[in-house]
Amino acid sequence: MGLTWFELLCKRSRIMREKTISCRFLILGGLMPLCLLLTLIAFGCKEKTEEQTKQFVFNLDEVSVFDVGEVFRDFLRGQSTFCNRRPRRPIKYPAFKSEKPLYGSIDFAGRTAESHAPGGYHFALDESAGTGKGYDRLYFDHNCDLDLTNDTPLASMQSPPKGALLRLEQEVCFESFEVTFDYGPAARRAIEIMPRLTIIQGGYSELCLVATKVRKGQINIGGAGYYALLGYTYSVGGPFDQTGRAFYLIPKIGTQDYPRWLGANQLRAMHKIGGTYYHFSATPAGDKLFVRPYDGDFGTFEVGAGGRNMYPEMTMHGSLCSEDMVVAVGGELLHGRLTSAKSCRLPVGDYLPWSLKITFGLLRIEVSKNYHSDGKPRNRGGSSLFYGIKIRKDKPFVLDFSNKPEIMFASPSKGHRVKLGGQLRVEAHLIDPKLDIIIRRLEDITRKQKIEYVTSKGQKRTSKQVMSLEPKVLITHANGEKVAEGAMPFGRSGIHGYSWPVPTDLKLNGNEETFNVQVQYDTLELYGKVTATR
Repeated sequence: MGLTWFELLCKRSRIMREKTISCRFLILGGLMPLCLLLTLIAFGCKEKTEEQTKQFVFNLDEVSVFDVGEVFRDFLRGQSTFCNRRPRRPIKYPAFKSEKPLYGSIDFAGRTAESHAPGGYHFALDESAGTGKGYDRLYFDHNCDLDLTNDTPLASMQSPPKGALLRLEQEVCFESFEVTFDYGPAARRAIEIMPRLTIIQGGYSELCLVATKVRKGQINIGGAGYYALLGYTYSVGGPFDQTGRAFYLIPKIGTQDYPRWLGANQLRAMHKIGGTYYHFSATPAGDKLFVRPYDGDFGTFEVGAGGRNMYPEMTMHGSLCSEDMVVAVGGELLHGRLTSAKSCRLPVGDYLPWSLKITFGLLRIEVSKNYHSDGKPRNRGGSSLFYGIKIRKDKPFVLDFSNKPEIMFASPSKGHRVKLGGQLRVEAHLIDPKLDIIIRRLEDITRKQKIEYVTSKGQKRTSKQVMSLEPKVLITHANGEKVAEGAMPFGRSGIHGYSWPVPTDLKLNGNEETFNVQVQYDTLELYGKVTATR
């Protein structure tokens, strides 16, 4: 039976109403998640922006350097200077009881109220009980008038503060005194300093001047609590807001697990906490510490094979520095020490390697910035540092040792002359001239070598260590005849050299003769053999 036109009209109207209602629900159902999504995005962006731009401020109190704990002995090292047996002119000295007084001078790192004095602050050490009885009087030219006779001598301490002695062979601490330093425009501040004389085997002596106060505070960032220490270590004086000022960040839980990577103990170091990088800064007086999350872009830094067939996989750890900050490179921290990784994410910027330790296949390599120049060891000859490691957001930087290496002769210089009976010092360093970096150490991890050493008690010992690929030195006459050869060991802090004592009876071709100095590095799969002659 068919439907009347009225029933058909009613059914059509009902269907249209259902479609309209369904459509409304569909539209509303689509709009509600969209609005919710937009709300969440807006709220999330707002929260992230506030977190990224927020700066935290913490108070730092002045405390005794002798109360910071045995772990942080760097604050007790002080700024040091050599002592010698020769008086300096035109300094006026008092009459000494000792026949072997010690002399010296020091320029503080910070600008002092008496910084106009030529040669800095002069001093002398005397033995009041006579020669060989021990140095117990320090004359220090406080007013920098080049006259030590009008300065009250500082006596040695019979009972130095706990921690003041570093347990070296012979140490003497003296009474403290104050030096006034500039702390910015129209601001000066007196710093209390404790002198410590150290004499080691062979008669080598140095005077260390230790600032007796540090700044200490408690901070909470990234959901964790820390102790913060700010002070002077190897240099004394000047404002605390300088980026190279010594700064330690110590976890409250596990104080022994503070960061130990090179550069971590400077104010300019960026620390990664809870997945976020943080900047640190301070007021000139050191009474306030500012902590700000890094809110910039990141890029990738990695080590690569450079087209070589490498096994095992390459890894690295260490630190890079830019003009105003230092960052750790590698994996996560484990008990304060960096683990190794093939790549890592870093804040964008231009860097140079402070110290990188790299496992490159079967080689172990240590790399740093180049701090030499031709003919000038540990002297860049006026050239500025080159920040060639450029971390960018859109392009990874790969350190793959693909640039052609060179050997730089820091010593001898071109045209260097040496007399019969003298010493010829050879320091030749393997560098990447394009990045201006230096290979400080090179080892073959597949081989071992025996090393002999002498303990502090004079006992001879031997140990097995990874084979060091020390460069070889060959010295010849102009006609190629060999006169000397030997290895040039890698030394501490990347300083390595070879010394040739020129025989007094060496036969020369005439009154003088030009000799050739050849240095060869065998770097195996890194670069192969690299040779240079001077």
